[in-house]
Amino acid sequence: MASNSARSAPRLKWLLAPLVLLTLTGCFDLLQEIWILPDGSARAVFDVSLPKSLLDLARAKGTDPLEQLRAEVQATEAELKKDPDVTKFEFREYEQAGQQHFVYDLTVKDATRLGELQKRAMEHSASAKQGNANIAFRIERRGFGEYVFVQRLGEDQGQSGTPDSARKPSRDPGEELGKSLAQALLGNHFLTVRVHGPLITETNGTLGEKKDTVEWKYALVDLADEQAKGTELRAVVQAGPPLWLWPVVLGVPLLVLGLAMMAAARRKRARHGV
Repeated sequence: MASNSARSAPRLKWLLAPLVLLTLTGCFDLLQEIWILPDGSARAVFDVSLPKSLLDLARAKGTDPLEQLRAEVQATEAELKKDPDVTKFEFREYEQAGQQHFVYDLTVKDATRLGELQKRAMEHSASAKQGNANIAFRIERRGFGEYVFVQRLGEDQGQSGTPDSARKPSRDPGEELGKSLAQALLGNHFLTVRVHGPLITETNGTLGEKKDTVEWKYALVDLADEQAKGTELRAVVQAGPPLWLWPVVLGVPLLVLGLAMMAAARRKRARHGV
């Protein structure tokens, strides 16, 4: 009996997951943008967009699906304002091209605390917990003015206790049906992550022409697949002058000043006939 239950678990997961997603949020897109600034501060903006038609349908049935969301925002704002490193937290809504957007905007003094404070905000979101949202990231300081952004999508396969070599493709018709449902619900919706900084020196994402922005984009249906879990987004941002540049930055003005003083001394000696 236990064996039959274990075999049915993947099938049930794939059948139920798309239905849960539809019940909780419908089809959505998520844009996550991070700015690492020269003064060591950082900003995170999360823009979640839902089809306005789904929200209107829910309201027509006498329920407002956003009532809980707005209550969570108030709790989050009250919690974050207690932290002295938080300089701004703002929630705003707007409508564009048939999509209702919900924007969380957080700015902190210390870039290395941005991921921690974002996670704290997510802990106040019951909808995020129910949807098993995983948009956690971390920013580490490495050297003078250099920061490393790392974000892992989903849990690492190695943490599940089953070696990758032991995983075999399933031909369970229930699982295949579930995947088809997930594709239909999520196939045209994406998670987009962008990191901005004065200069991005290393990354495994798509680097912009000016090398100050990197982007990763994933279809949500791919992130729902076990194979996508453990995907790591990584970027090294040079937010301040590198150490090797300081001798140049400091040395050139000092050299100019020294030469000016020597020239003034020579003119003074010339006037006195020395």
